[in-house]
Amino acid sequence: MSKFLSFVKLDFITVKPYLSYKNMLIFLVVVVALSSGDTGGAVIIGIIMAFSLMYSSYPFAVGEKNAIDQLYFTLPLDKHSVVLGRYGFVLSLDVLSGILAIIFIFISQTVLQKPFSVPATLLTTLALFVIYTFFQAIQLPIYFKLGYTKAKFLAYMPIAIFPVVSIAVGSRFSGVNWMASVYNVLIWISNNQIIAIVIATITWATIMLISYCVSLSFYKKREF
Repeated sequence: MSKFLSFVKLDFITVKPYLSYKNMLIFLVVVVALSSGDTGGAVIIGIIMAFSLMYSSYPFAVGEKNAIDQLYFTLPLDKHSVVLGRYGFVLSLDVLSGILAIIFIFISQTVLQKPFSVPATLLTTLALFVIYTFFQAIQLPIYFKLGYTKAKFLAYMPIAIFPVVSIAVGSRFSGVNWMASVYNVLIWISNNQIIAIVIATITWATIMLISYCVSLSFYKKREF
């Protein structure tokens, strides 16, 4: 556990120099502009959490540029600890981004005298957390397999392909009333909240476990 926490801390230290005032200013300008308009909170939360998706790849970039992976093995760190720690860092970053998003939405809605719904905001944040971690579950094995330089284009392909696939599926099954289907699913979730949470948690945990195992398998085979 101590190795795991130490590695998570090390990754945060690695990313810290990239949290420059310039980047944070750009981030705040974009989010404040969206907050002052009629854009829904989901878009604002999505943008905030998108930064965590972007920053989650930075330890791979820094590690490759400065040959840090070789350094890891001069320390009491095995490949299992490196992979587990990297997943811990990514999920911690996502959680912190979600908390930051909720706080920012609350402050902005209060200042602008707009209604703030706690259940809706929490549900939106949780849904986006699941979506972003799903993409990360695909990206991380690619980074561990190829390294940042070779993987940076390929790793973002799932995000680019997802809307295309969604449109293609919608066109292929144009006769399906998707809005009604989504509404029925939401009604079922509302009526079976405990079961829905259990199913969602097990599904999410299974996906992350499979991703972790694949990443570990790839990383064990890499030579540094």
